Amino acid sequence: MFESGKPPVVENTEENRQICRKYCTICQNYKHHSLEKHQPTELFCGCGTSNATSMKEIGCFCPACPLFMKYHLRGGYYCVRR
Repeated sequence: MFESGKPPVVENTEENRQICRKYCTICQNYKHHSLEKHQPTELFCGCGTSNATSMKEIGCFCPACPLFMKYHLRGGYYCVRR
């Protein structure tokens, strides 16, 4: 859990979305669950979980993403849980 009880705010900017597209789209969860077909389609750490149903945590690239370090994120699987 985060010190404040809330996750850090990841800015929903085009620059952050471009970074996200490099990592989310190659993630096992993203591919397996066809997350490009569900909202949000990217920037899960800033926009929240996907509205896809019955998703399983099968792999996570979040820790490799530069946004993870920039915003001091913890955990992962932002497309599945938040």
